[in-house]
Amino acid sequence: MIYRLFNLLQSHITFGVENAAKSSANYVLLDLHTSQYQIMVLFEKVIFFVGLTSIRKYALNLSWRKMIIAGSILITFFNTLYFLIIYDVVRLPWFYIFTDVSSKFMYTLNFLASLFCMVEVAEPGYEAITYSLITTASNAVSPLASVISYQFLAFFPELATQESIAADTPQVRHELAVLHVITIVINLSSLFSLPLLPRQKKETRELVASGEKSKFWGAFALLSGLTFLIYSTVVTFVTVALHDVYGCFMIFGGTGCSAEESAAPARFLVVASLLYCYVVNFILSYLPILRGKKRSFRDLFL
Repeated sequence: MIYRLFNLLQSHITFGVENAAKSSANYVLLDLHTSQYQIMVLFEKVIFFVGLTSIRKYALNLSWRKMIIAGSILITFFNTLYFLIIYDVVRLPWFYIFTDVSSKFMYTLNFLASLFCMVEVAEPGYEAITYSLITTASNAVSPLASVISYQFLAFFPELATQESIAADTPQVRHELAVLHVITIVINLSSLFSLPLLPRQKKETRELVASGEKSKFWGAFALLSGLTFLIYSTVVTFVTVALHDVYGCFMIFGGTGCSAEESAAPARFLVVASLLYCYVVNFILSYLPILRGKKRSFRDLFL
């Protein structure tokens, strides 16, 4: 249960990072209208439903780790097609809609595989609270992933406004491509937390039956989830109720309220969040191998 919670927190932070300049680029480079965007959202919901039905019918007994690896690689493939838009090879709004909707089906693989073991780790009588804990942890890090996404824009001044992106200069294309590469790399790094996810039902039950417990990691996992939840709640409240006053602060995902505002707190938040993901995962998954307590790195993923 503790490992599963850490897997959720870390994978949702890193896999939730997006190219924050994409929405502006879609508007000025593709002329993506609101109606087309709503059609895309509708298609995504349909594809998500088709993915759920297909997995329920054909893939319930597949390895959860392999499903997530396959889904992540295919999502990355569709994300790389955006380079065709960046470099003006194909700039059709329906091409972007096709790639985005296709990646949504692969996202379904990751979504379901990450939740399957929840049924197995829930003790009788605690199913509801287990579901609440896991879903709350996964949703609480979404605002944090968004803040991380927008903070990367600070390193790419040509992507700061729609007007500068509309210039479509070689420098704009270069910065948009570099930011897209960074986003893809961070998304793929979510696979490093895969060893914290059991392979299938049998392995999950064996882990539960082993009765392995840790007060420290249990407390640390709950504290992590609580911290992310508090931050998520504050960001949501500030950006909705107090948007005119505090919504522009970088620490809340804004672009900055003034030229004098320091970016240090927001950048510290980004660095601390990514270090949390990678360091905790290294201690739990990879350090035991270096100490000889686990067999090999290959066993962690397959």
